[in-house]
Amino acid sequence: MGTTTYPRRRAPILGFVALLLGLLLAVPAVADEPDRFQQTAGELFYAGFAGDEEALERAMKYVEETLAADPDHPGALVWQATAWSYQSGAVFAQSDWETGQALLDKSLAQFDRAVDVAPDSLQTRTPRASVLLSIARHTDDATTRNRYLETALEDYRKILDLRTPALDSLTVHGRGELFGGLAEVLWRLERHDDAKAYLHRMLAELPESKYAALAQRQLDGPHAPVELTCFGCEEW
Repeated sequence: MGTTTYPRRRAPILGFVALLLGLLLAVPAVADEPDRFQQTAGELFYAGFAGDEEALERAMKYVEETLAADPDHPGALVWQATAWSYQSGAVFAQSDWETGQALLDKSLAQFDRAVDVAPDSLQTRTPRASVLLSIARHTDDATTRNRYLETALEDYRKILDLRTPALDSLTVHGRGELFGGLAEVLWRLERHDDAKAYLHRMLAELPESKYAALAQRQLDGPHAPVELTCFGCEEW
């Protein structure tokens, strides 16, 4: 994916990682990944990201051992990428930009590898889309920012394709995050007409929800992008 620019400010890393944890645990496991791996990894990383350093060390070791046995394990690739994203935020907070950038670049490359391994999986597409949209919000360089957004758009469109057969069964949160992600990425890419199609779906299909309110705010204030996603992680 190439070199990123330094974030304009440190993202709220704990909230960001909490979102990723929720997304990862909410999506179905791929066929070759037992639920036990996701459960074990999720519990360890959740504790680790909450401040339990021993749990984080165990989580990283668990993922490394899994990848040693199966280098193409999608879940392990995604969890490792998530951990490196978390670590980059902590390093950026200490103003060590070079080390933080190296960790972030490594994280994004690992997300790319996970998607290459399992391109039709919600488990790989959803976290990468969320990560890239979050990072794009804090990236000054337009070329780099748009590259992130274009990849996120590809992921969100794939997620929509995968979800379409059962789209009506998704919760308000699930549809709001999906439509909101598509709308926000397109708006930030200045494809406003395409974005409006999803904003209007948020209004029509999610009435009286926080997503509908945000969609209306974006339509009423077209000169600045509104953050339309990342409001809890209950279900996708």
